[in-house]
Amino acid sequence: MAVGVPCMLVPSCSSTFSADRLVQHILGTEDAVVEVTANDAVRFDPWTIDNKYYSADINLCVVPNKFLVTAETAESIQAFVVYFDSTQKSHLDSVSSWLPLAESWLPEVMILVCNRVSENGVNRQKAQEWCIKHGFELVELRLEELPEEDDDFPESTGVKQIVQTSNANVWSNVVMKNERN
Repeated sequence: MAVGVPCMLVPSCSSTFSADRLVQHILGTEDAVVEVTANDAVRFDPWTIDNKYYSADINLCVVPNKFLVTAETAESIQAFVVYFDSTQKSHLDSVSSWLPLAESWLPEVMILVCNRVSENGVNRQKAQEWCIKHGFELVELRLEELPEEDDDFPESTGVKQIVQTSNANVWSNVVMKNERN
């Protein structure tokens, strides 16, 4: 890992959806064959965020469990994006086990991700209440209801919402673009 490069920490609290897959979606490389991170290995994927205002190089850090987050990695964490299986009520407890660490890192961006909320597991109200209580944004990868087509300002959803939130953050190594460009 390059020293001084901000990090988006991406763990998964689900055995059926890996953090590697979520990173592939964020990077737009869903079709690429990527080695799945071993249960005891941390992987850093570089990502350049480039928008009309600035560019920033960050690392997407896939971490299989909280015990593998080193002090060096912890110092660079500016975003925390965690996946959970909403069909299992207990999986929100798994995410909650990360909270003491997240509170010590104080990342600017905190996103709770699931495939879609589940009426049989963690429903939308429970997920939103948890997010409000802990300062997270809820992102569902596959919404049941898509935004209205005639909406002049539709909200981003799914992975686009994660990317949009990442673009809205001012990363510590941001390079501002010339106003004339």
